[in-house]
Amino acid sequence: MYLLTESAATRGMTALPRTLFIALAARAEGHHMFPALDPHDGHAAQLLQASGAEVQTSPSDQPIVMNVLWRTQLIKQLGHAFFEHYPGSTGVNLGSGLTHYFQWLDNGTNRWIDVDLPEVIALRDNLLPAQSPRCQHKALDITTPGWWKRLGLHRHDAPLFLVCEGVLMYLQPAQVHSFLHEIGENAPEGSELVCDFISPMGVGQSALTDSPGHENATFTWGAHNGSELTSFHPRLELLSQHSASEAFGWGGSFAEMLWTPITGGPLYGLAQLRVSDD
Repeated sequence: MYLLTESAATRGMTALPRTLFIALAARAEGHHMFPALDPHDGHAAQLLQASGAEVQTSPSDQPIVMNVLWRTQLIKQLGHAFFEHYPGSTGVNLGSGLTHYFQWLDNGTNRWIDVDLPEVIALRDNLLPAQSPRCQHKALDITTPGWWKRLGLHRHDAPLFLVCEGVLMYLQPAQVHSFLHEIGENAPEGSELVCDFISPMGVGQSALTDSPGHENATFTWGAHNGSELTSFHPRLELLSQHSASEAFGWGGSFAEMLWTPITGGPLYGLAQLRVSDD
């Protein structure tokens, strides 16, 4: 389990925003464990150092590191494919933390919005100022009803590429329902949402041991498979589902096939959803 030491950057942050250092540390240092999954993040190591946060890992954290690197690689692939079809569209990272997907997905014409809670955006503005007029930061609570309108999107007809990683498993089931329903109600047809999920068997666990005096953020929601996410709104349909077991090759896929009758699906997966009026 990751161990986070208090720093000026983390001081005042509540439990959920502090989990951003899990992904940041994995992208900054995870290539030492899994060189084949190296995301070649040009900012993560510098951001981690500049934040002053000390994140300690142990051999038992390798699955967490691998999950982050695996999903990063997959989101990059799905993002590139989306912007090939809609080169002038907008990408929105809902719960961005200090992740910088635009460094990989900027095609010269698309736009990007990184959304997170005010305390995270304040940190992001300080450590990672937007470097392009086509990339902006937005302070927003995606658990608050009506958050979509506060995104301030100007084009309402162009499909969007939506990312939500490392967030939903920390929300209450009703909050997840509300979040997905908001997207189903408002996102333009053809928009895609890429989001990760854990098995319900993981609910109650935590990926981060926080410094003394801070409550650990625990997993409070899970899904057996990506199809369950489509039940929250009739406009949501499942395009694809991926499991972190894929990172282990055929051996991982075979092992998952054996335990699926017990788990009902992947222990950690990523769903690609599309908004459709059909």
